Amino acid sequence: MAEKIINGFSVLAYATQPEGRVPPRAFIETRRLPKKQSQAERDAQAAAQADAQAQPADAAPEDAKDAEPDSQAFEIFISRRFRSTVEAMSAARNALDRIKLVDEDGVPDHLPE
Repeated sequence: MAEKIINGFSVLAYATQPEGRVPPRAFIETRRLPKKQSQAERDAQAAAQADAQAQPADAAPEDAKDAEPDSQAFEIFISRRFRSTVEAMSAARNALDRIKLVDEDGVPDHLPE
């Protein structure tokens, strides 16, 4: 798996193994990186966690959903049939090298078809 950091997103290139009659496939995936917190924000979060531990166990934290990173996977070279996983991974890495921009929705610019 190859990775680049672009515009606050981690952009990954990977390939899948063949499964039955499905050949190896190449993918580009974007994951939104969490924002860096200042020391004051981290202190406030630690205090909130301490308060949450003092509350009953059935109270669910509201920020649990926000903590999960947003990710999107895009299959690339859909019309191409790779002979091996190594060939698919090579194509995915080459596509990753051509990506220069990721928009605010996590869609990389210049995705190969």
